[in-house]
Amino acid sequence: MCMELFHHLTVVLLASTEQQSLKETVRQLLECCAAEDLAEIIIFLISADCPSAEAAAEIMRDSSIPVPVRCCIQQMPGLSAGIFELSHLINSSHFLIIGSDLEMDPRAVPAMIERSKQHPAAIVCASKFQEGARREDYGRLHYLCNRAVNIAVELILNIRGTELISTFQIYPLDLYKRMQFTNPKRTFYEYTIRPLSMGAEYIEIPTNYKRREEGASNFNPKKYINLGVTFIRTALSERKRLRSERNNHKNA
Repeated sequence: MCMELFHHLTVVLLASTEQQSLKETVRQLLECCAAEDLAEIIIFLISADCPSAEAAAEIMRDSSIPVPVRCCIQQMPGLSAGIFELSHLINSSHFLIIGSDLEMDPRAVPAMIERSKQHPAAIVCASKFQEGARREDYGRLHYLCNRAVNIAVELILNIRGTELISTFQIYPLDLYKRMQFTNPKRTFYEYTIRPLSMGAEYIEIPTNYKRREEGASNFNPKKYINLGVTFIRTALSERKRLRSERNNHKNA
């Protein structure tokens, strides 16, 4: 049974090349969120010597920050493996994964927290495609690729959502631990798909998007197409797995 109450939120900031935007993300989170709602902020560095490490150290030295901040170094390479490690780091009822590039607006987090308090067993996602959201400098090709993959996953698994590819979600930790992810290489994709395919409540709220100003855009058409193909393959694998489980249950 999923945890009945929202107690605290752990915010996990993924960081690799971000410096000023990492510090600004932390500033905005602390400015708009109530300190009592936050258990801690974890800066999840891709490596100990990545460009974000110096900014992370500066943040941790700031004694004025009212919530605990710590750094964790990713042990296995790749975003998929990084997310696979998170459940071992978190000691709160819920957690949020957010990039530190300011593309997705951190100021959406208080509204996400309020929805989590009202629906503590649900996944709460901030979507740049919800009515009322604003997208700035979001390329047409990027948009078409995202929408195509999202629609394919919806059809394959018979689920509904506008931001199924995103990790910008508040997630009940207990639900995450019960997912029994089996493939570290696909954990990122399973993370966003498996609980929805199994009927978890999913709530989306609008948020604004603005292409990152620090560093190069993370949108690479070839890389994005490969990501989309992997998402679709994972959705097909999830559908096969669910059918197998249903058949085993009928034959039991």
